[in-house]
Amino acid sequence: MNYIVYKASSKRKTKLVLILSIILMSGSMLSCKNDKTKSTENDSKKDSTLTSTPKKATTAFDYVVKDILIQKPDVTNHVRVFQKEGNNGEYISIIPSLGRGVEDYTEKYKSTITSSLVDAGYTVVLIQPRGIGKSTGDLTPGSFSLKDMAHDIKSCLDSLGITKINLVGHAFGNRVARTYATMYTDHVDKLMLLACGGNSTLDPEAEKCLKGSFDLNLPDQERVKMLGCAFFAKGSDPSVWLHGWYPPLAIAEMQAAKTIDPNYFKKAGGKKFLVVQALEDFVAPPDEAGKALRDALPNQVTYKEVAHVGHALTSEQPKVIAELMLDYLNSK
Repeated sequence: MNYIVYKASSKRKTKLVLILSIILMSGSMLSCKNDKTKSTENDSKKDSTLTSTPKKATTAFDYVVKDILIQKPDVTNHVRVFQKEGNNGEYISIIPSLGRGVEDYTEKYKSTITSSLVDAGYTVVLIQPRGIGKSTGDLTPGSFSLKDMAHDIKSCLDSLGITKINLVGHAFGNRVARTYATMYTDHVDKLMLLACGGNSTLDPEAEKCLKGSFDLNLPDQERVKMLGCAFFAKGSDPSVWLHGWYPPLAIAEMQAAKTIDPNYFKKAGGKKFLVVQALEDFVAPPDEAGKALRDALPNQVTYKEVAHVGHALTSEQPKVIAELMLDYLNSK
């Protein structure tokens, strides 16, 4: 797997491109059995350098045309670009849930959302939050903010030469997405929020289940029960999310949410946006989450409900969620 390091400066938009190393990662989640893609040596050409992918793809990772580390002062983000051969469609990025990574939107966690978007002609840019894998940066609670998260995303997109993005915020990621839209309104095309809670106080039982989901010291069987309670609808398999948790990041994100006035990002810079509400979402129930936001911002919100899913809707019914997203992306 080829890794290219981009060094981005906050004071200037030019970038220095270095080929860091060739790292063999046999069997890792980044490896693809039939992967024949190679990062080009001349990445200063930005979008025109995206490499073709195999004609037949079985997972989102077969669509990876760029796998890079983008470095800013004190922050490094692992970024992967997914694209179908022959396509160079609009860009779309997904911001993940609390303490989780962008792999949630791939087959690794039973989601086909990235694959569906790529198949529809979009170029998907997944930016791993700091604190996960090769993404690094300060996560000291209190010194890490929603604005920092938004800035991380903007710096990565700038380094890739992407000036406008369709943005998706899942669960906690909806706050980051709306913060981004508030800070960089002219750089956002369509905005979509999935399971967008955070507007009310958590039910005590939901809070207990949420905390239990992050307790990696609990036996797997107990954690699966907590996951089912907090994130999944009845009949869904909560073990899908047994792995992929990053408690230090979650702690920093929760503290960041407490240190910002929700009114700052509530209106997303005045952008219109889609709200996809899970009807069995215990953490963000309809009346307190999606419906409340719709009623507060009737001229901005397009509201859609999905039955038989919870907070982890992207892994429960990914095809339905992808269809709603594509319908909104194709709307005028």
